[in-house]
Amino acid sequence: MSSETTIDVKKRRIDNDKKKSVNHSRIYQPFRAIGYVTNEVPYVINNFGNEYFLTTCVGNSFQTYNLGKMNLLFVSTPTEKPISALATYKKLVFAAAGNYVIGYKRGKEVTRVGGNGNFNIIQILILGAYIAALCDDNTLKLWDTNTKDLYTEIEFGEEFTATYILHPSTYLNKILVSSAQGTMQIWNIRTNKMIYQFKYMGAAITCLAQSPVVDVVAIGLLDGTVVLYNIKADEKIDSVRQDDRVTAITFRTDEEQVMATGNMHGDVALWDLSERRLAHIMKNAHDGYITSLTFLHNQPILVTAATDNSVKQWIFEKHNAVPNPFKSRSGHHAPPSKIKYFGENMKTILSAGRDHSLRSFSTIRDAQNYEFSQGHLAKKAKKRGISIDELKLPQIIDFDVNDAKVKEWDNIITCHANDNACRIWSSKLKKLGDHLLISTDKTAVKTTCISSCGNFGFLGCASGAIDMYNMQSGLYRKTFSGEDGHKKPITGLTTDTINRYLISASVDKTIKIWEIKTAKVVHTIDLESSVVSIRHHKDNDLLAVVCDDLGIRVIDLETRKVIREFWGHKNRITDFTFSPDSRWIISASLDSTVRTWDLPTGAMIDIFKIEDIVTCLAFSPDGDFLATGHVDNVGIFLWANRTQYANVSMRNIPDDYDVKLLSLPTLNGLEDSDSEEEEDEDSDAEVEQMNTVEQLTDQMITLSMEPRAKWQNLLHLDTIKLRNKPKEAPKLPEKAPFFLPTLPGAKTQFDLSSTNNTEQEDELKSREISFSQLNTDTEYSKLLRTGHASDKKYQQFVDYAKSLSPSAIDLELRSFTIDTELSLLNYFVEAILYMLNTRKNFELAQAWLSVFLNIHGDLIVSNPTNSIHEKLKLVLDIQESEFGRLSEQIHYSLCLIDFARRT
Repeated sequence: MSSETTIDVKKRRIDNDKKKSVNHSRIYQPFRAIGYVTNEVPYVINNFGNEYFLTTCVGNSFQTYNLGKMNLLFVSTPTEKPISALATYKKLVFAAAGNYVIGYKRGKEVTRVGGNGNFNIIQILILGAYIAALCDDNTLKLWDTNTKDLYTEIEFGEEFTATYILHPSTYLNKILVSSAQGTMQIWNIRTNKMIYQFKYMGAAITCLAQSPVVDVVAIGLLDGTVVLYNIKADEKIDSVRQDDRVTAITFRTDEEQVMATGNMHGDVALWDLSERRLAHIMKNAHDGYITSLTFLHNQPILVTAATDNSVKQWIFEKHNAVPNPFKSRSGHHAPPSKIKYFGENMKTILSAGRDHSLRSFSTIRDAQNYEFSQGHLAKKAKKRGISIDELKLPQIIDFDVNDAKVKEWDNIITCHANDNACRIWSSKLKKLGDHLLISTDKTAVKTTCISSCGNFGFLGCASGAIDMYNMQSGLYRKTFSGEDGHKKPITGLTTDTINRYLISASVDKTIKIWEIKTAKVVHTIDLESSVVSIRHHKDNDLLAVVCDDLGIRVIDLETRKVIREFWGHKNRITDFTFSPDSRWIISASLDSTVRTWDLPTGAMIDIFKIEDIVTCLAFSPDGDFLATGHVDNVGIFLWANRTQYANVSMRNIPDDYDVKLLSLPTLNGLEDSDSEEEEDEDSDAEVEQMNTVEQLTDQMITLSMEPRAKWQNLLHLDTIKLRNKPKEAPKLPEKAPFFLPTLPGAKTQFDLSSTNNTEQEDELKSREISFSQLNTDTEYSKLLRTGHASDKKYQQFVDYAKSLSPSAIDLELRSFTIDTELSLLNYFVEAILYMLNTRKNFELAQAWLSVFLNIHGDLIVSNPTNSIHEKLKLVLDIQESEFGRLSEQIHYSLCLIDFARRT
C-alpha cells in the first residue's frame, strides 16, 4: 500500500471523527453486539499454507474465523452502509458497501475505491490490481487499485440484466456474465468488448461456479436446474435438477467427483458426477436459504452458510456420500424474547429466542456460545421429512435459572406458548432434562420460577393456580390455590431469600404472599390495575411491579407497602430490571425509549431512544453492562455503564428533555468510542458550572487544594530517600575515555595536551570571578525577603512554595543563608504566622513548620536572644486556640449525631 493511500485513510478517519456526534446517553454508551455469525451475503474463504480463514458478513462489519478451530480472530471496523459483497486477495479482504469498495487488512481499512455515482454494488471480483464490480444499475465497473481511478465501465442493454459474474480459470482479462434472461456473455475487460454471447439456458441464471475442469462452469437456474457447460466449445455437458432455485454450487477437489448445490429451503443436494446421479440430500441442513457452499481444497470437508445466522462444517468419510456434522458456529435466527445473566462468573447470558431455541452467549469469548440440545431432532426431521424447527419445543415465553444446585441436578425451568407443561434444562450438560412438569389442572403455564435454594420449581397457570414441583425428581409437591388464591392468570412468581414465602402476581390486580410450608395466603396487596410482570431484588427485598396502566410500582416486602411509583412511559412496557445495587430500575417500552429510574430520589435520571424497540433487557451482576434484545435483530447488544469510569450527573430529567436517538452497538465496539475530550465536553454541558471560592469565610479553617502527597511525603522524606537508595555504589569512570585523542606510534598513548590547557584556562577564569558578584539567594529566599519588606504579606511566597515538590521544599529549607540575625529563619516563621492568621493552607503550614524545626531547631535553641523565639511562641498560641475551637465543634457534632441516633 502506498504512503498516499495511508494518508487518505487517516484523513478520512479524522473527518469522520469530527462529523460524528457523541453517541451515548448520560449513563449508557454502546459497547458491542454479540450473537451474530453471518447473514445473506455469501462468505469468502482464503488460505495461507495449511490454514483456512472464513470471512462472513454481519451487516456493516465482517468477521474472520479460523476454520480449523472455528474461533473468531477479528471484526472489521464498520462501514457507512451495509456490506453487500465480499472478496479476498492475498491478505486483504475487500468489502462492497453502497458505491464503495473498501480494502481491509486484519479488519482495518487500508484502501478505498469508487464513491462516484448513484448505484449500489452487488458482487465484486479481484483481478490482480483491478477490482471488478457488478452494480444494480446494470453496469460492470472496473477500478485500478493503484490509481483508484475508474478503469472502464461496461453498460449492458435492456435485454440483458446482469445477475452474476465469474472469472473463468486461465481466461486472461475475461469475465463471464450471466443474466436474468437466461443468457451469458464473455467480455474482455481490457478492450471493453463483448467476445461471445451464449444461447438461452432455459431459465433465469441465479449463480455460477467454476468446476475443477478448465473451460467447464456450473450454471444454476431459477427453476432448480444445474447445467455443466463448456464455455470454450459452447456446448452443454450435463444437467441435474433439484427442488426450487439454485442458490450456491461447489465441487470437491479430492479423489471423489461430487458436486454440491443449495436451495431456498436450507437443503444441500450432493451429486455423484462419475455416475451422474443424486448421491444424497442433506435435508434441512440449515433453517434458511443456503447462501454459500465450499469444499475445502483436497479435503473431504464441506462448509455451508445460510440466512439462519449459522456456518457449519460437514465431514465425509471415505466412500460415504452421507456427511456428518463436524464444526459449527451459530446464533439466534429469530429475535430473542427474554435474556438473563447466569453462571459462576456471571459473564454469560441465557437467551430464549423466537426461533424456539435456548442459547447461552458469553460476553467475553464468542467461542463459548452454544445452543441447548433438545434431542436428536435432525434424525427425526429427516425421517419425517420436515424441518427441525417444526420438531422443536414451542416458543419459550418465560424461564428462570438458579445456580445453587447446578452440579447436582437441572437448574433451568422454561414455560412455553400455549403449553400446559414446563421443561427443565441443565446448564452443566447443556441439554434438555428428563422431567416434564405438567400443570395439575391442564391449563397453560404463563410464568415460572425456581426457589432460592434451587430445590423447587413453581408453575403459574392460566387458571390462577400455582403448582410446586421438585426439580431433582420432577415429582409434584403441592398447589397454591383456594378461596384466597388468584382467580385469573398468573403473571409473575418469585420467592424470598430463605424460601419461606412465595410471591405471586395476577391479572386480577392483586399480589399475594404465600407461606410455602402451609400453602396459605399470608397477605394480599391490592393494586389499581392488572399486573403485567414483576421483578424481585432479593438482597433488599424490594418487588417492582409493572401494571397495565403503564406505571411501575415498587413494593417493600418487609412493610408490604408501595414505596415508589414511576410514571412516564407512553406505551406498553416490554421489560424492566433492577440494577445490581437496587438503586435503579431500567425499563423499556413500545414507545422506543429506555428509561432509568432512581429509587432513592424517585426521579428519572436517564432516557434514550432507539429505532428498534427493546423487547428484553438484563443488567450484569457486576454493574458493567446493560444487555438488550431488539425487535428484528437476532443479536444481543451490550451498553457500557458510564458511571463505572466517568463522572455522570444524576439530576432529575425534566419532561421537556430532548431525548437522544442512539444507534445500536457495533460488533467491534469501536464506532462510538468517543475521546476523553468529547466526554468531558459533554459532561460539562450537562453539569452546571460551579464557581468555587478559596475560603467560605475568614473564620473557617481551610485546607489547601494540593494533593495529600505534597505535604505527607515531606514529613517522611528521609524514609523515602533511604528506601530508594541504590543497592550498589556508582562505578568510577574509566581512566581513559574512548573519545580522548591518541598519539601516533606502535604503543597506544593519549594526547592530553589539549585537556591540560583547557583545565588551566578554566582555573584562571574561575580566579578572575569576583566574590562580590555571587548571589546565593534562591527564588524561595527572595520571595521571603520581599514578603517581609511588604508589611509581612507572604501570599506570593505561599503560592510559589505550593508549586514546589516535597524534595524541592526540603532543599530550600536546608539551603537558607545563615547570618548573625537569622534573617531568613525569622522571615519563614513570619510566613507561617501569616498562613495561620489567614486560616488558609492549614495542613501545609503544619508540615512546613515541622520540617523547618527539625532542620534548624538546634540553631534556634543556641540563639535564645533572637526574636524568632517570640514569633514561635505566637505560633504556639494560635495553634492552641485554633485546635481548641476545632475540637469543640467536632465534639458538639458527635454528640448531636449520637442523640439523633438514640432517639
